[in-house]
Amino acid sequence: MVSPDLQKTIHPDASVAEALAILKERRSRFLPVVDETGKYHGVFSAPTMLKLLLPKAATIGLNTDSMRVSLDHLSFMNLDKDHFSQQVEMLKQEKVSDNMSDPSNIPVTAPDTPIMEGIFLVYKYKRHVMLVEPNSQRFVGTVSANSLIDKVF
Repeated sequence: MVSPDLQKTIHPDASVAEALAILKERRSRFLPVVDETGKYHGVFSAPTMLKLLLPKAATIGLNTDSMRVSLDHLSFMNLDKDHFSQQVEMLKQEKVSDNMSDPSNIPVTAPDTPIMEGIFLVYKYKRHVMLVEPNSQRFVGTVSANSLIDKVF
């Protein structure tokens, strides 16, 4: 398990630009979103960050049941570093809480969940599992495939 003192988190009111800086600095794939009381609100992920950097038109019809046809590629676009810097500048206005990952894609369980259930959740979702106290909704840490393997062997 990665405890909250080692697992970098972010506040729901933080900007997406702040989240990007942390993801980049820590080379993380996700940040648990936790308020000042330790209450878990969700996850902000690197794939969500990348989605926010794409032009809005590129995401229409992706990952939905809509009948709209999405673009097949963006090879016609050639954007430079300055463009991306401008995009990040705009993300200073975006809140993390408005851009969290879909909760149905993020496994959450109690800290006392049996190891076999943890293994199942990591396998099923192909990502870390968030450990949250059921009564207080306080973030306790994360469990990864590696931490489960270490526990079992």
